[in-house]
Amino acid sequence: MSIPIDRLYQYIEQTIKHIYKEHVVIYRFWPHGSKKIENLTTLEYKPAVESFMLYSKSFLIYCHDQEPLNYDLYENLEWAPNSTLTAISRRLGLYVEKNIEVRRSFYDRSALIHSEARSQNLKKYQQQFVTIYYWSHAVIALDWFRFAQHLDQVKRTQRTFLIYNRAWGGSREYRLRFADLLINHNLQNYCRTSIAATEPELGIHYSQYEFKNPVWRPVVKLEDYFPPNIAASHYSADFDIADYNATDIEVVLETLFDDDRLHLTEKSLRPIACGQPFILAATHGSLEYLRGYGFRTFSEVWNEDYDQIVDPQSRLCAVIEVMKQISQWDDVTRQQKMIQAQSIADHNRRHFFSEDFFKTVVLELQDNILQAVDTLQQTNTFSRWITKWQQILDHPDPELTEYLDNPNNVPNRLLVQHLMELVKSKQTQIQSTKQQ
Repeated sequence: MSIPIDRLYQYIEQTIKHIYKEHVVIYRFWPHGSKKIENLTTLEYKPAVESFMLYSKSFLIYCHDQEPLNYDLYENLEWAPNSTLTAISRRLGLYVEKNIEVRRSFYDRSALIHSEARSQNLKKYQQQFVTIYYWSHAVIALDWFRFAQHLDQVKRTQRTFLIYNRAWGGSREYRLRFADLLINHNLQNYCRTSIAATEPELGIHYSQYEFKNPVWRPVVKLEDYFPPNIAASHYSADFDIADYNATDIEVVLETLFDDDRLHLTEKSLRPIACGQPFILAATHGSLEYLRGYGFRTFSEVWNEDYDQIVDPQSRLCAVIEVMKQISQWDDVTRQQKMIQAQSIADHNRRHFFSEDFFKTVVLELQDNILQAVDTLQQTNTFSRWITKWQQILDHPDPELTEYLDNPNNVPNRLLVQHLMELVKSKQTQIQSTKQQ
């Protein structure tokens, strides 16, 4: 399934160009959703000479907004250099990439775009980057779920809870224990759900899987209680109106749960777009995060104290307890409670597709971009770029000298020296202005 997320990055690029009339180079993972450093590539391809000149002068914007930040994944990662000069310089210890910053420009720092409102990983990146927050999945979900605005639900409830439970590797291990708890509390028959006994992305059965957190290992044989999940990976970017017509409440199993990061994806917005009441299995404070964007949650209908529980095991048990209480409603209570819940869900759906919500998310992005670019400009000294290239130009290694002296190579010594004079001139101007 091809998702045109590059249009979003082009919008970010144009926003900066329109305000600052400056060059911008966007790095993003392609294909989208990849975590491989070799897939961190530029939005636009440029010929070699133009590329070097452009990237040297540009704001470099690294987009890590589709997946949760993972600083340690890239901290000591070996990756293949993309040029002969880089390979030689790295061997000599003159050119050292740091984490995902695979290229540097005149500016002392690059910008990192992310979608985490709370994160220890973010604190690590803020030592290196000027960071730009926005809720990227909100913008994306408005596109992915746009047709939900025009569909009318016709409820013919067969099960109380709708639960999508596909991949369970990595940060999603808790989903297996969740399925286990459904069985332990006799809730499986209240649920429209399935299970992938073999992890679809890893190709391994959960009984052979080495859990990062052993508490999430299921006790019972899940395949005996749930049908097999055959959904493709792109299904989270879609919705099935039949599922929503056949159920009352979606229990959203977010990507992050056993974690401290606050990072909500399109999964949390799918029931909102479809006008469905929901219970949210995510990191603590996620419901509060949604309310901060103008959505209402369901504390007047059922207990939402689970959202404030920091310990993930206790939070998961609290989610199960809410489901158990709902399953025990009598018919009259159920009818009254679902009328209340549907009223809240209808409000959320209207708000999601409203101009106000779109403006809130986009203006937040614009404001944070402008603040970050101002910081890049105001704090820039050119010193990092100058130091790196001065070391390269002055190094006596014959292989490096031969490369730089070859006029057919990009960059070569003359080109770098020309840029060095330009940068040092700008550096002098800045210092002179500050002294005045």
